[in-house]
Amino acid sequence: MLGEDFVKERQGARAQVRTRSEGNDASEVAPFLSMYLDGPRARLLLGFAAFSAWVNLLIGFEGFLRDTVVYGGGVVRDPLFVAALLLGGALLIAAALRQRPFLRLPEDGEMPRWRGAAVCGILGSLSGVAGVALSSSATTTGSVVMTLAVVLGMMAAVFIARYTLAWGVLIASFDLREMMVALCTALCLQWVPFIAVQFLGAVGKAVLAGGLPLLSLWGLRGFTSTPSESASSREGSSAGEAEGDSRWIVARMAAALFCFAFVVQFVWTCNVVMTSEPLDQGLFWLVYLCVFVACAVIMIAILCLMDRWGAYRMELFYRAAFAFGVVGSAALPLAYNHLFFSYAVIYVAYALMSAAMWLLVWSVVFMRHVPPRRVVGLVFGLQYIALPCGFGAAKLMQQLAAASASSDLLPYVGFSAIALLVVAFVFVLPERTLLLLSPRLLRLSHESLDERCREVAVTHGLTERETEIFALLARGRDVGYIEKELFISRNTVNTHRKNLYRKLGIHTQQELLSLIEASLN
Repeated sequence: MLGEDFVKERQGARAQVRTRSEGNDASEVAPFLSMYLDGPRARLLLGFAAFSAWVNLLIGFEGFLRDTVVYGGGVVRDPLFVAALLLGGALLIAAALRQRPFLRLPEDGEMPRWRGAAVCGILGSLSGVAGVALSSSATTTGSVVMTLAVVLGMMAAVFIARYTLAWGVLIASFDLREMMVALCTALCLQWVPFIAVQFLGAVGKAVLAGGLPLLSLWGLRGFTSTPSESASSREGSSAGEAEGDSRWIVARMAAALFCFAFVVQFVWTCNVVMTSEPLDQGLFWLVYLCVFVACAVIMIAILCLMDRWGAYRMELFYRAAFAFGVVGSAALPLAYNHLFFSYAVIYVAYALMSAAMWLLVWSVVFMRHVPPRRVVGLVFGLQYIALPCGFGAAKLMQQLAAASASSDLLPYVGFSAIALLVVAFVFVLPERTLLLLSPRLLRLSHESLDERCREVAVTHGLTERETEIFALLARGRDVGYIEKELFISRNTVNTHRKNLYRKLGIHTQQELLSLIEASLN
């Protein structure tokens, strides 16, 4: 799937874990979460961190496109940012809705088609360098400058869409245990360039803007055969499996991320355009240092809890993002005279929400067999579109409200932002839905689950139909899903489930999961 040497290494590591797990000494069992920074994982970590950092430096007000004409961007940053994210989001949504793959990746056994990826990476690099040059030289607003910024934004959009899909498909091909620590590390490291860019001049910013896309290309290129969509969802996937409840769950995820991204950008922009004075430029690096440290501490704490409990707890990232989003929005009235706190906290909320959504994308691909192109395209496509929408809403409110009324409006703005977050958290994507997406077979790898189900079925003499239902139950499916998947009545499903429970000597689905894991403890 990923390259012959890497596949052999992964298979050998899994075999070693299974061998240790079959022993009687519990101390020899491999840790639940661990990270071995070999060549492929280093490429994954650095390449994905470079891509995420480049996109967020484009999004952030204090990124490499901030000019001095208007605080917060204005002349170059704003039109480039809006064009890049609107077009990039539209391309991703188009990729999700198309029946045939969009921006196609190579199938297994094919020579990797890196020409398209390289072209998109170069487009991203050129758009970043040209954007820095334009923002450094522009002194006034004008149609020529704005047109150039929009063209550069369209170039950036192609890079953003292509690489979001590529990284999404690649991440979905890993076992969660293999990439969770690396993914969280990358999402923390993406804030380091934000600290560095505050001390760089135009040349340094241009090097950073041009180098990050190429570093991301290097990360992707390290996998000699990029995983294809079909390979990532190979385990019994079919077009029909993306229908029904799976499609509804993906839509919920996308809608929730839209709400969170809208609120984050809305609060960011309000912090800039509706406060008494801008944040001192000498404090920008400190803001992002706080964001980096806060994200690292929170993610390490969550990973330590997962490792201690031996369980994937995706909802912990979601809770943390919601909590910081609420605190950052509630701090808006304070931002009129004390901008630092609100500004830093809302950035932390954005970082944690990004981590939660990348992990949920993996869960949907694994648990629901939805093609990664559809999940990544819809979820992150709507996220990218939400950001300029939040920006536009804040700028519109600035124009409609008198400057003297800004301090009076901020409490109501904060309340509205909190209300939207609550709706997303409680109704759009509630935690009970997240629990359905958390893999409950904690010690089984992506590939070994079906094998283990077959072993248990043979040992206990299950029939062929009972084995099918047993495998679906092991993945957390409910009776309604099994009824639609196997085209049998609900009563038939219940009868088969009752019989296999009797043969296995269990009474609940949780006992079934425990039975599968029994030999691994």
